[in-house]
Amino acid sequence: MPKDDIERSFPGLSVGSYRITSPVNPDYNCAAWAAAETHRWWDPSPEDGYYWPLQASQEQSLDEIVAAFAVLGYESSADARPEPGVEKLAIYADSRRSPTHIARQLPSGTWTSKLGASEDIEHGTLESLEGAIYGKVVHYLRRKSGLT
Repeated sequence: MPKDDIERSFPGLSVGSYRITSPVNPDYNCAAWAAAETHRWWDPSPEDGYYWPLQASQEQSLDEIVAAFAVLGYESSADARPEPGVEKLAIYADSRRSPTHIARQLPSGTWTSKLGASEDIEHGTLESLEGAIYGKVVHYLRRKSGLT
């Protein structure tokens, strides 16, 4: 997606506050990217080719996302503050608390996100993606670094 489209879709991303870190790739989505995977699309629906670490439930709920990432060693966290030796995720949801996006914190404290089937970006704040498309951050997860 061209930079103008990214900035129009996410007005909180201003020039210089993010950078594109990969080309468009429809093989994976934000949930897969949050889990550091780039070879498959993560989704709890039982569509052909989708992966989910739990038995497919067809439920796109916050509880389902938290349970799926618990399989990878994540637990709930109180906040997004960087902690040495800890990986954090932020889950966005719409006004009905239906999950819309997951961002992963980098060791530097900045965040990385996969924008649907488009590019991966690095962004300085979680708020920069909040708005009409992803809603707001509603939950944080954490785990010790290096777990797979």
